[in-house]
Amino acid sequence: MKKLFLLFAMALAFASCTAKLTEEVVETYPDGKAQRTQFLNRKGSCVKEVELYETGQVKMEGGIKDNKREGEWKAYFPDGRVQSIGTFVKGLRTGQATVWQENGNLLQEGSYKDGRHVGKWKYYDELGNLLKEVDYGE
Repeated sequence: MKKLFLLFAMALAFASCTAKLTEEVVETYPDGKAQRTQFLNRKGSCVKEVELYETGQVKMEGGIKDNKREGEWKAYFPDGRVQSIGTFVKGLRTGQATVWQENGNLLQEGSYKDGRHVGKWKYYDELGNLLKEVDYGE
């Protein structure tokens, strides 16, 4: 019985510590549908942002920290397929970035550091053939 009580107490403690987010619409389309929503933690700080197409499909989403983009951000085509993936640190693009074309082929790929292109970037045509490589250095 003590084990059951302890298990229940631990589950209750975990559930009460789980952060609940509040969704807030911050921009709307002329017809009143949500265009951009933010998710706020219990302290009222925005921790995630989602931009929507007029259809309600997600256009872009990612984390927010201290009112700046943070962590992985994804953009989507209107049909829901991923258009691009990138990472932000303190609001600046950092790390690998990949962008696809609507036909599913790569458009470009490379890395960012502190918001700048670094290293080799590859650019592709609509058929997915490599058009050029550009080395932006460090």
